[in-house]
Amino acid sequence: MIVLTICTEYNKGKIDVSVKPEQRIRDVLDILNDNSALTLEVPPEGISVRSWRQKTYVNPYLTFKQAGIRHGDRLTVM
Repeated sequence: MIVLTICTEYNKGKIDVSVKPEQRIRDVLDILNDNSALTLEVPPEGISVRSWRQKTYVNPYLTFKQAGIRHGDRLTVM
């Protein structure tokens, strides 16, 4: 399991989550949004995800493992 923080742009929303490395980033974001745990204010097709640790944007359709997301990272969704 990977424990990380997911924030919305400008830290309006923030949540710590545990995910499996094999899960797609987009699927986790959709689940959090559907359950009102994190409110995404952008349309699904226009979502951008930035890794704090890598200091770069990651493809939300990759798994956490494929994107190189590790324990303790912080993802900002824009």
